[in-house]
Amino acid sequence: MTFPVLPIQAMTGLQILIAEDEKHTRLALHLVLRQAGFNVILTSNGRDAYEKIRQQPTNHPISLIITDFKMPELDGLALIDKLKGAGISIPIMVITGYGNKELLRQLHKRGCASYIDKPFIPREVLSRIASVLPQAQTLVA
Repeated sequence: MTFPVLPIQAMTGLQILIAEDEKHTRLALHLVLRQAGFNVILTSNGRDAYEKIRQQPTNHPISLIITDFKMPELDGLALIDKLKGAGISIPIMVITGYGNKELLRQLHKRGCASYIDKPFIPREVLSRIASVLPQAQTLVA
């Protein structure tokens, strides 16, 4: 899978955690974000994502979480709830192929920063990240 060269500015130092059980989607997101200059942490389920977030050193924080909605072990909504319950406040974007009005309502209620449809468009992912992270405002021209 190849992606168009995007007009981006390196985002060195910003770290994004991806929690996605579909291998191809996880790797495609990884490629898009690495090309944009982000440091990326990959997990395949919500439980591993939660543990990686809790173990992350304070001197190298996670700037954004991108989580799938439907995953084994701990789905996206449960991950959001668990993070909020632990007092962890990192912006969260949900990616899913199962979007509907009820899901959008649930995400809004939980303070989710943004939502991405599958299959995703790389430029759209970067645009959503730029809208969520003040440091990434120059990400997409």
